[in-house]
Amino acid sequence: MQQPPSEHDFGPSAQDEADLRTHGADATQDPVTMAAATWFSRRRQLDAGGQADFETWLAQDAAHGRAYAAMQDTYSQVRQIPPEIAARWTVAPAAPAVQPRRHWLRAWPYAAAAMLALSVGVGSYEWSQQQASFTQSYATQRGQRLAVSLPDGSSLMLDTSTRLNVSLYPRRREVQLLQGEAMFQVQAKQGQPFDIFSGPLKVTVVGTQFSVRNTLAYDGKLSVAVQQGHVRVAGQGQDQVDLLAGQGLQADAAGKLSAISHLPPDSVAPWRNGRVTVDNLPLGQLLAEFERYGDTGLVVRDPAVARLRIGGSFSLTQLNGFAAALPQLLPVQIVRSKGLSEIRLAPKLQDQRPSAQLAAPLPAQR
Repeated sequence: MQQPPSEHDFGPSAQDEADLRTHGADATQDPVTMAAATWFSRRRQLDAGGQADFETWLAQDAAHGRAYAAMQDTYSQVRQIPPEIAARWTVAPAAPAVQPRRHWLRAWPYAAAAMLALSVGVGSYEWSQQQASFTQSYATQRGQRLAVSLPDGSSLMLDTSTRLNVSLYPRRREVQLLQGEAMFQVQAKQGQPFDIFSGPLKVTVVGTQFSVRNTLAYDGKLSVAVQQGHVRVAGQGQDQVDLLAGQGLQADAAGKLSAISHLPPDSVAPWRNGRVTVDNLPLGQLLAEFERYGDTGLVVRDPAVARLRIGGSFSLTQLNGFAAALPQLLPVQIVRSKGLSEIRLAPKLQDQRPSAQLAAPLPAQR
């Protein structure tokens, strides 16, 4: 009777082989079981020669085919067992008496074969849990927005110039926000946490509607704002911070978190309604925010003008109206030349530049 291939060491030790010879009558079927287990473990690695040897082994005895079929049936059942259940399957230690050892010798090939099938099955199960059931990348161009529905029932809204990757696994859901901003509405699922990774930040969803923004390349900032519910934000090497509805925070490129800020719920991701909302922001930064969505035709060359602060909610689709209203909001004038509109200090302030830089801005219109 042919033995298992020599390159695999599934057999007993030299001492155990001696014992098996002593009690050979009790172990009549052991070599067939072990050979079936060995061939089964090698079934995906056989070359042409190995396949021929396997077929020869099957043809030698009908018992070989029955043992191999039993191994296949065992595998098909065991591979479905979750690891937390399989972990309960333990083998009791053998007693030191001689008779229990003979019993172990009789059962050893079957136990080894079962352990082989179980380890293959559990390994296959664990491997499957690490494979994404859904992966997709999404991107928007300048001035574009995109609504996305995910297979788990969650939905995303991507702002201008945004790139992100979505991966859904059996035990977790992940989004990599590479740049831009996205609004998330997450479907709660027991045992499937939803995490957003952006730069050094990790945002864990506890059940909510919120936005995450990554403009590190533009202004060196990351931000999270919650409209409904609850999220948990972790920076680089820092404790976690919980945010509730109407709260937000920022972080820098190193993952250092700011203090929690309080926001009107309707101020979260105003770009969904085609608006930009700012509070006491330098004019230069507001214009840069407009430029993320498209060409404004507005320029500022004077640093004193760029530092003037402004607040309000402005339409992204009516920038001509913004330019026309700007001289009523700030002490500036609009000078048009060669297709551009330059924002300059008002004529009366041209000779009072130092005081203009320190003057408080006029109230912003909303």
